[in-house]
Amino acid sequence: MRKAFTMSEVLLTLGIIGVVASLTLPNLASGIQNKVLQTRLKRTYSELNQIATQFYAENEISFSEWASRQSVNDYARKFMSYFNGGRQVSTYTYADGDADVSAKMPYVIRNLGGIRSSTIICDDGGFWANNSGELFFFNNPPLSGENGPVFCVDLNGMQRPNTWGKDIFVFQFTQDGLVIPMGQEHKTNPKENAMGWEQQFFFTGQERCSPYADHPEKNVACAFYALQDVNPKNEKQSYWGDFVR
Repeated sequence: MRKAFTMSEVLLTLGIIGVVASLTLPNLASGIQNKVLQTRLKRTYSELNQIATQFYAENEISFSEWASRQSVNDYARKFMSYFNGGRQVSTYTYADGDADVSAKMPYVIRNLGGIRSSTIICDDGGFWANNSGELFFFNNPPLSGENGPVFCVDLNGMQRPNTWGKDIFVFQFTQDGLVIPMGQEHKTNPKENAMGWEQQFFFTGQERCSPYADHPEKNVACAFYALQDVNPKNEKQSYWGDFVR
């Protein structure tokens, strides 16, 4: 006759299962979320270049050159017209945050290490949403003959994690009719623009995609690494599998 389990054995087994679950479930959930975000990033990047190509075909001028003659709100409105349900959901700009920028942003955004972001890169044209759940925010128009504008995308809108390098990434239109991720070198990106600003957004390396970032500028190149799925600390490792947790 088979001996039944004792109550202490059952409790011990349940305890072991509970410990294993507590250790593995968070990693499993994080892995699933990262896979979803990676897929959305690839899809969004493809859509952005389709828009750039379509705009050039319709207007015989790159979006970058056209935007240099527009206000930030005008180019943002035109850009969002290519999406279903494109609409402005917040008029926030850097000027609204005189005392505490982060307190007046539409939602809390964090740097990769979890520190609340006190500012944002794309802080001139408000926040715009589309029916796919993405959120876009914009920087000033470029000068004529330069790449731009710079813009940011939150892949899942105001849903968490709301973090640079996880679901928020930075892109730029180019003079030759493309959209490129920050961190990617490009033939029409100078080291300095006409106003003397260094194009630090396009530097790669750990310091431009860092889990210790205390400012979003130190997370801008994550767009490049995330699309390549390359760990900025070790090019033989995965961005989504080894770098982002």
